[in-house]
Amino acid sequence: MLTPFSDLFTRDFLLPSGRLREWRSAYQRADIIIVTKCPDEVSPEDRKKIIAEINPQKHQEVYFSRFAYDYPYHFYDPRYRIRLDDDLDVLLVSAIANTSYLKQYLDKMVKKIHNAEYEDHHTFTQQDIDYMIQKFKNLDAKRKFILTTEKDATRLEPFKQYLYEQQIPVFVQPTNVMFLDDDKKSFDKKVKDYLLGFRY
Repeated sequence: MLTPFSDLFTRDFLLPSGRLREWRSAYQRADIIIVTKCPDEVSPEDRKKIIAEINPQKHQEVYFSRFAYDYPYHFYDPRYRIRLDDDLDVLLVSAIANTSYLKQYLDKMVKKIHNAEYEDHHTFTQQDIDYMIQKFKNLDAKRKFILTTEKDATRLEPFKQYLYEQQIPVFVQPTNVMFLDDDKKSFDKKVKDYLLGFRY
């Protein structure tokens, strides 16, 4: 089970009041609980507080992870990447549930972030694309490009040729999941032991 560091399931509510699709008590079915989107470092004290709040069962393990961002790659040709710097303006195009973690990262890397945000799972339309293009062209910046997530890049795929013809620079932000401290070794061992002991 995954639960964000800044928005633990223990503090959330069942739909429609919150985002939970099951009662909080359903967490007891999980074998592994991963606290995601952590800061780069989580103190031992914070770990203890979060684990105490989650209150894992005897059969459950709790791990902590964070996102690690690589250089954005070109939407039209992934072989080409770009280094972010403080002279860049970025139009962030996204249709994911929460962009705050990504924005925190970008805020430290680029000059300014401009947003074209849509609801989670939004399917882009031609009207959306034209709006993005116009918003991008209206940016008063010498160096600028559109940045999107890998998840959203798949949704933009039907408009790739159109964007290319409009000469709109679009880059995709790759994301890797990294475990904190020694959690990776412990997690890998847990999964390996489970697979080796699995019986039909």
